[in-house]
Amino acid sequence: MRRVFLVAIILLFAVTTPAAEPEYDRDLARWQEVPIPPDTDQGARTVWLYAAGYSKHEWRVFADHDHVGAQLVTEQPTKHDDHPKFDPKAEEFESASAFAAADDGWLVGFNHGEFGAALYWFDGDGERNYKVSDHQVVDFFRLSDGWYAIEGLAHGTTSEGSAIRIARPKGGERWQATEVTKLPYAPYAVSLRKDGTMLVTLSDAIVSVGEDRKVQTLLPDAPWSGLYPGSSVLTSDEQKLYIGMRQFVGEFDLRAKKLRLLTPSDKFLHKLPADQEQQLRKAYSG
Repeated sequence: MRRVFLVAIILLFAVTTPAAEPEYDRDLARWQEVPIPPDTDQGARTVWLYAAGYSKHEWRVFADHDHVGAQLVTEQPTKHDDHPKFDPKAEEFESASAFAAADDGWLVGFNHGEFGAALYWFDGDGERNYKVSDHQVVDFFRLSDGWYAIEGLAHGTTSEGSAIRIARPKGGERWQATEVTKLPYAPYAVSLRKDGTMLVTLSDAIVSVGEDRKVQTLLPDAPWSGLYPGSSVLTSDEQKLYIGMRQFVGEFDLRAKKLRLLTPSDKFLHKLPADQEQQLRKAYSG
């Protein structure tokens, strides 16, 4: 309890006054690596994690032809996702978080975290809809045989999710969602290789899911607890996976299985005052 109370007091005073954003280069090739303190130094690791977790900067990664870049989520996306012209609402759900343009309308995911979620179908004008399932859709993606989605929730000590297929039986019946793969943790983002292999960024790991639907862990014990990855993109040669999150962009080398965390410059690193760092180090060391 002493440590929890101490951390709460420190974080209360860690909030800084908003200031103008520094200029930055969107080209990730020009960003610098930020070392991750080892697990063996819990004091340094805790200071690093709390400072990053309370950063005001959050990054979105994107692909533009053969180029991979990043921008702050507070800026307009470089590429706009397809969205319906209407504002989807159904029963108690609004503020949809994911969309997929189906052949007969829209698949819409409402994901309000621990407060509830649902997957709906809407017609092209938004006048008719029905509930497909209670899945907590994070993002839709399309494979050769139709629409899929990653879904799940990380809340408290629970983190769980799955990949689902969303399809209509022959004869024009309603859309249905079925689980195809259970994931070890809640998913945050998904990217696809040309062969249809899913590369899924989870709350605690990175995994791949092949055509056989078997899960292979590529990066266990991911260090982004509290940094909430929200986007991912593959390089054109499929050798690196970039992940946008709070404070950093992750660069995961798929061959070497090595993760680097990147930032445009030191100006974008959130740091705690020296006295607060000292208190955290003392509380979590030894």
